[in-house]
Amino acid sequence: MSQVLCLLQMFDDNWSHQCESWRSILQGVTSEESLWQGPAYAAEPFVQGLPEPGTIRWQVAHLEHCARHYTEILRKRPIAREPATPPPGIAELPELINRLECARRLLREEIQRLSEVDLDAPCAAWNGRCRVCATGHPSRSVARGPACRY
Repeated sequence: MSQVLCLLQMFDDNWSHQCESWRSILQGVTSEESLWQGPAYAAEPFVQGLPEPGTIRWQVAHLEHCARHYTEILRKRPIAREPATPPPGIAELPELINRLECARRLLREEIQRLSEVDLDAPCAAWNGRCRVCATGHPSRSVARGPACRY
């Protein structure tokens, strides 16, 4: 199996597993519960276009934002400057989950376009190899990477 197919298989397994699926994990979470903010996040600054820091909505919006950001990097690589990916905006939890799933599909499509040679090609001038591909662990790499600012 090629490295790209192996990466896609891991990517799909991580997102479809019942314990990893946002739909199954967040099933039954009320709108009120999705807005609860842990005390550790109370002092965090509010970022325009994102829900309150530390809430479930913020976590989902953050992952959606990162997925779109990494998709943009893969599309335009190698890039000299980090793209200015706009935050997803504030919405109800089901809508944020829909946006995350859409962003995840677009990221998967972009990964699927990679060749074996692309896995060692630079994505950006500041980090050498492509973060999404270099670690071989898509859940960790796709969820958080050097471009992640939140």
